[in-house]
Amino acid sequence: MKDYSEEEEYQRSASGRYYYSCFGLLRYYYRKTTHRHLPFSNAHSVLIEHLENSNFVEEQKLGFKLNALRLNRIHADYKGNFDKKTVVESKDLATEIIDSTNKLIKNPLYSIF
Repeated sequence: MKDYSEEEEYQRSASGRYYYSCFGLLRYYYRKTTHRHLPFSNAHSVLIEHLENSNFVEEQKLGFKLNALRLNRIHADYKGNFDKKTVVESKDLATEIIDSTNKLIKNPLYSIF
């Protein structure tokens, strides 16, 4: 979205969409790897904490990146001062999260599908 509009409201919306697309992917990854569903309350915090405390470095990195992306979304939704660099950072984090998750999914040593 940031490539199509200079309007701040669209850029703020893009930060949220980047976050929720990554949250959805990692929620699916969580269900497949743990065979559990996230709780209804605090699902976002539970997922991030699970990843950050993983024994696998790649999952820890995903947790830290998802948390950074979540903070960008919160900033976009609730803070008055928003600049374009936040949406660019969100896009970059989302790309890294999606790429890393796809690599984990396709890894034959860590096959979950």
